[in-house]
Order: sequence, then structure tokens, then C-alpha cells
Amino acid sequence: MTTLNALGFFLLGMVLFFAPAFFPEYFAVKALDGSSTSALWLAVMGLLQGSMGIACIIRNEAVPFTVKLMTLRLPNFAPSGRPATGFILRPLRNGYLSLETTVDSDNNERLAA
Repeated sequence: MTTLNALGFFLLGMVLFFAPAFFPEYFAVKALDGSSTSALWLAVMGLLQGSMGIACIIRNEAVPFTVKLMTLRLPNFAPSGRPATGFILRPLRNGYLSLETTVDSDNNERLAA
């Protein structure tokens, strides 16, 4: 059964299951306990058909999806092995909250990471 067929089975099962609740005037009460045999039959068949549709949807869609997720391999990014070159910012010697400031003597700029 395809996924589209299974979805149709599920939707038809839900219509059968809820039809007596939405249209009670079409299901006459003929039993002594106040129940309708046709309403009970539709509820049982709707539950059976809906569960069969859900089972096929799970078998067709959810199981292959979980297998793909379980076998998913993320790419490995190896480091290049060479150090970074160029200007590297270093943290302040006494920290950011200290009262002392670090001033570069050449161009009077504060260098901080």
C-alpha cells in the first residue's frame, strides 16, 4: 500500500469513527441499553481502518526516515596543520576591569582582544 492510499484509509477511518457523533439522527437507537448497532459497527470499522492506515504510513515513511537519520555521517573537518599568521590580538595584561590602561607607545592606541 502506498503512502497516499494509507492516508486515504486513515481519513476514511476517521470519518467512519466520528460519523455517529456528528450525525446522531441517522443512527436510530434500537437496543435496550441505548446504543445503536450501526453506530458501534462504524466506530469499530473506523478504528480498524484508521489504525491500518497509520501503521502503513509509519512503515512507509517513518521507518526509512529513522534509518537515514541513524546512518547519517557528518563531515570531518581536519585542521590544516599550519599556524595562523598575521596580527594576533592578545588580552589585556591586568584585565578589562583594572584601573591601569595599557597604551602602545608608538601610536597611543589601546590594543585589546
